[in-house]
Amino acid sequence: MTATTHTVRWLAAAGIASLLATAALAQSSPGATGEAVQPAPVAGTAEWPCEAPLRGEMSVGAMWQGPDPTTAQEEWRKTPAVVAVVNEIAPRRVPQDEALAAVRRFASGYQGEERAKILTQVFAGVFETLSAERSQIVRGIKKFYRRQESLAERMEEGWKLLGEIDPNTTDPKLAEQRAAIQQQIDWDSRVFDDRQRLLPVVCEQPRVIEQRVFALSRALQEQLAVTQ
Repeated sequence: MTATTHTVRWLAAAGIASLLATAALAQSSPGATGEAVQPAPVAGTAEWPCEAPLRGEMSVGAMWQGPDPTTAQEEWRKTPAVVAVVNEIAPRRVPQDEALAAVRRFASGYQGEERAKILTQVFAGVFETLSAERSQIVRGIKKFYRRQESLAERMEEGWKLLGEIDPNTTDPKLAEQRAAIQQQIDWDSRVFDDRQRLLPVVCEQPRVIEQRVFALSRALQEQLAVTQ
């Protein structure tokens, strides 16, 4: 079994479905060009196992310096062509260079005021779609934390029970009980350690999404500046 396959299977078991594709592509997908403006850290956040601080939701203003997207945020889903291109470029399974090329192809079909309106709607759709995905991933990471905490507590309780039974007992029932407790502790330890090894990949995903939004936003703004 490859490391990627193991990662995907564990994430499925943990119920963090939104991370499956990213785990599979983590080693092969190119990063964003340039630096995204990161959301501000959230102070005093519990249930967060990552080394990097938990940051708040992404800000439209930090990602977009084009036309006011307020109306576009309300209308982008009503424009079939915009919905289609958002569905094409937003998913992280789509290599970023292909997504950026799709932006350029799409933009070439529009001119003038219509171009500005449509590209702003595309930004609104990308931002909304990936913001929702990022929020889902953050919830998944917190769920990861709670599972690990629960497992650690179960192991601690197991060690406590194990200490209450004489390791040299000659009572068959107690010896069997002790062996069962030890077996459970060993299994839980393996699961706990396997999950912890995945933590760096899991914790990276909110930033990966921020970078993708930034890259797509910049590509859209570059196309706004193109004179037809």
